[in-house]
Amino acid sequence: MIEALIKAQTEEERLLEFLRSTFLLIALVGFLFYGMEHWVLDHWTESWQSRIPFYVSLVGAPLTFLMFFHRGPWVRYPFLLWMLASVFTGVLGAYYHLLWNAQDAEVSLWSLSGFLEAFKGSRPVLAALAHTHVGAVAFVVGITIRDGR
Repeated sequence: MIEALIKAQTEEERLLEFLRSTFLLIALVGFLFYGMEHWVLDHWTESWQSRIPFYVSLVGAPLTFLMFFHRGPWVRYPFLLWMLASVFTGVLGAYYHLLWNAQDAEVSLWSLSGFLEAFKGSRPVLAALAHTHVGAVAFVVGITIRDGR
């Protein structure tokens, strides 16, 4: 990213590389902060599943950082796959948070009032979706790169 930004020849290329770099930086900060939040706040339960978002961040941050310095296929393809894993993790986590909140509140997710009650439950649905957001933003950056330059 950095090299492409420096080598950009036209105003449009500079703007495109600047936007890619900016959104990649947003994703990097997201992975770092979500990983730190899980680790520093000891934000997990006894189950191994509660540690999955931490591990997604732990691998996502270095992969995202590498994208600033090299855009070749040996970095880009694992990066793209991991960003899809982040999206999948976030969606699945949000589903399970909703499901567990609905069970705790003894409501059905198939009614609007039940869904809203589960959404406001003790397990934060939007926190799980944060991984979806970070992964989706970074994935869009990754797929817009046409070559390893």
